[in-house]
Amino acid sequence: MFKLVTGLPGEGKTSNELWDFLNNPAYSGRPKYCTPINGFDPSAHGVVAIDHIKGWQELPEGSVIFCDEVQDFCGTDIPREPPEWIKKLARHRHGGYDFIVTTQSPMYLHPFARKLAKPHVHYHRPWNMKMVRYEFESAQGDPLSKSAKSVGQRKFVTPNPEVFKLYTSTVLDTHKAKPPKKLIGLILIALLMIGLGGYLGLRQVNSLSKPKEDSVLATHAAKPAEQPQPQTSMSFSPPVVNLQAEPSTWNAESIKPRIAGLPHTAPIYDALTAPTDFPRVAACMSSAERGTCKCYSQQGTPLDVPVSACFVFVKVGTFDPWLSGRHQEQQDHSQQSVAQAAPQTVPIDASQVPVKNKGAQFTVVADSSRPAPAAKQ
Repeated sequence: MFKLVTGLPGEGKTSNELWDFLNNPAYSGRPKYCTPINGFDPSAHGVVAIDHIKGWQELPEGSVIFCDEVQDFCGTDIPREPPEWIKKLARHRHGGYDFIVTTQSPMYLHPFARKLAKPHVHYHRPWNMKMVRYEFESAQGDPLSKSAKSVGQRKFVTPNPEVFKLYTSTVLDTHKAKPPKKLIGLILIALLMIGLGGYLGLRQVNSLSKPKEDSVLATHAAKPAEQPQPQTSMSFSPPVVNLQAEPSTWNAESIKPRIAGLPHTAPIYDALTAPTDFPRVAACMSSAERGTCKCYSQQGTPLDVPVSACFVFVKVGTFDPWLSGRHQEQQDHSQQSVAQAAPQTVPIDASQVPVKNKGAQFTVVADSSRPAPAAKQ
């Protein structure tokens, strides 16, 4: 392995790789050598110091060699035709040698050795903030180019703080985190948008989580209760049958009429016998000589109305509070595509009412739900 490690000063190449060199299990039990590293004591960690790597072939087979600032030993100042010890690097695997070399740029390494690099690791700290490690299969001329990043593996790393006790990285750290103002502005805008979105979302959740009873009560308070509109013989609608209701059970109790003589009052027919109209005073007749007064419904059936009230109806008439609703329903039915058949009622004609005593007087209160009959000539 000829591992090329690059990165600008202060971006973590030596700190990360020196710790890996000393603690990686793959190097355990093997002879270790290194060129001078500022402040590092090789003998204290089982490492042998060497002045140069040109004598690498003289080291035991299987050795691991760490070369910091490799441009000082195998840089571009060497003629293009490399010396023999550099040429023999092409066969370093034969003896089981592993090289770990660091430099600021891959272009600082001699071209012959650079072509042997595998893998290539590059460390980068944008704006002196989070450290990023890129690893490539082979040496990249510009590790931070878009094409290089597309083929590299990216990973955020943090050096072990213990490594800085082993060597002197710098006497004064002047590399402080300095994120660009644009980045700070974008972060602030993003945080503001996130906060605003969270606030609006919370309001929406709170509005949806209110009890339904509150909305129902508010609806009833804002909207007056609707009064049921009675239907007359002029506007007949069949009773509504709830098909989803529980089926009735045929038994002795369900077919027994509640009112004797009226079979339709049996419970079994409840879904079919809902009322669609109610009796209203449609006509009243009084006889001053006999002192009698009777009222009739819109269907011509007699109504049990007190005599005093009947005389009032005959004298001054009565207000029909359901007239507008019936007229509206009549208009709605007239607009339907298929007219519904309506049962016809026989109006009460005063000439057909038998009067035994000559001179009897009566008054007819017309049913306002239907047109008045034509006057006879």
